[in-house]
Amino acid sequence: MLSYIGGKSKIGKWIVPQYPTDIETYVEPFGGMFWCYFNMNLDNFPNLKKIVYNDINQLNYNLFQCVKNPDRLHAEMSKIPCQSKGMKTTPPLFKQLHGEFQKEIFDDSFVCGDTDYEIAAKYAYVVTQVFSGLQPHKSNFIDLKGNYKSKYLTFMDKLKNEKWVKMFNKITDVEKLDFKDCINKYNDQSCLIYLDPPYWQTEDYYSNNDFDSADHKVLSELLKTTSSKFALSYYNFDKLSEFYPKNEYTWREKDFVKPSAAIKGKKQSKAVELIIRNY
Repeated sequence: MLSYIGGKSKIGKWIVPQYPTDIETYVEPFGGMFWCYFNMNLDNFPNLKKIVYNDINQLNYNLFQCVKNPDRLHAEMSKIPCQSKGMKTTPPLFKQLHGEFQKEIFDDSFVCGDTDYEIAAKYAYVVTQVFSGLQPHKSNFIDLKGNYKSKYLTFMDKLKNEKWVKMFNKITDVEKLDFKDCINKYNDQSCLIYLDPPYWQTEDYYSNNDFDSADHKVLSELLKTTSSKFALSYYNFDKLSEFYPKNEYTWREKDFVKPSAAIKGKKQSKAVELIIRNY
């Protein structure tokens, strides 16, 4: 939906075809920007009745609560001036607003209300004005210098796009649960859980997140007990095959260019994405 750290906007096209098509419930405990869901052709899942977005990050949770009413969110976002393609100069107001919103919503004492459209608009503004949605709580504003259309405006377009609105409207549940509680709540044989946790040694890259290095093992132990089918994304690390033995789980891998590693004038680095499944 938006650029975001660890987002699967492109990789999702490889992940989704590995989903079983007879599921009745689809859940993402680490929802982020829900890119794998947005890569799903729902016509291929005729039994699907429940689509669950979950993220313990209060700002992500609030944004997806608001997305269920795209017209109202669009109206709120329209109130905030934004840089656009073709601007000869970038008014300093845009950078000023970015800084003000960033300071407000990422303050340690900030508590987001339920379905707060103004905060959702401010959060979208901050996330779309930093490079690839990386660490929006501290990243600097990027001046597009009139060369590109702002991703803020692109997101507003999605809120009026019939294809995207249909996907927004199909989301049945928006949750703000700890990943353990989410997995346990939707533990059912007819459910597919797609998991995209913070990758090993990147746990502190995420804002409003309490997943730490010890939780990788906690997650693996919990998944051993679930009745649900699951598909799990990772980069490989030393303990991963210990947590998910290859003789007990299905492992698939693919090389991908890392979009977050893009630097002007340099070749983008690649990484091997893994999908580990219990089916």
